[in-house]
Amino acid sequence: MEILKYFKETKIIYTLFILKEGERIEFLKELPIEYKDCYIPDDELLERIKNFSSTKENELSEILPTLGNIQSGDFGEILSFFLFKEKFKKQNVDGPKKWRWKQDKDVAAPYTDVLLFSINGKKPSINDLLISIESKMKATLNKNYHPIQNAINGSEKDYVSRIANTLSWLRKKNKDESLKKNAPITQLNYNVSLIERFIKSEIHGEYSKKFIAVAIVDNMFLKEEIRKGTSFPINIGPNLKVVVVSIKKLQRAYQDVFTKIPTS
Repeated sequence: MEILKYFKETKIIYTLFILKEGERIEFLKELPIEYKDCYIPDDELLERIKNFSSTKENELSEILPTLGNIQSGDFGEILSFFLFKEKFKKQNVDGPKKWRWKQDKDVAAPYTDVLLFSINGKKPSINDLLISIESKMKATLNKNYHPIQNAINGSEKDYVSRIANTLSWLRKKNKDESLKKNAPITQLNYNVSLIERFIKSEIHGEYSKKFIAVAIVDNMFLKEEIRKGTSFPINIGPNLKVVVVSIKKLQRAYQDVFTKIPTS
């Protein structure tokens, strides 16, 4: 999915992605099918429908979040996944759709919000890339909530320890997937080897890291949020990038997407 074309990219204090005037309808049309796939692939959904003489709507009702705060958080994470997968497409990055592994539809997925990675060449090198993304949403008024600073704080947690925990969790999840009927064993083996390249950097050598703190805010709050002061962790240094995504009527946007997923 290519969605960067719907945004104007600029830089003031932070890098800004502002949804273009007149592009909202087309932008939102792009999302439901891709968001659905982030929760369950079509083949598994069809298998559930067949096995239980069910319907797509009934099966998705057990998978998609219903609580507003979880819908909001998932919307921001998945949007970040697609935005930066496209932004770094020259580096051929990809990452897991970890929302498929949620234990409860109305609980946030664990660990780092989004991980993207790529390996350049047959042998590990410093050019191998790991991108950690922390996403925060602000769709409704809350003067005490600072999404930009909170995203920065989350990126620091990723830097200190959460990435290591996330990689171990992803390795286990890929191995769990191998136990399923007709599992793509070759792909899962590759996924595990890719993850272990980053887990065992003391064996395979150092790699490049990027940390992205993303605040997705309603356009109504954009100026106010940018004016707020922020503090940056010294330990991450220049590897941290702060991005603010502005969308008008953000709450209505994510509600519209989740409403349309079952009929997409």
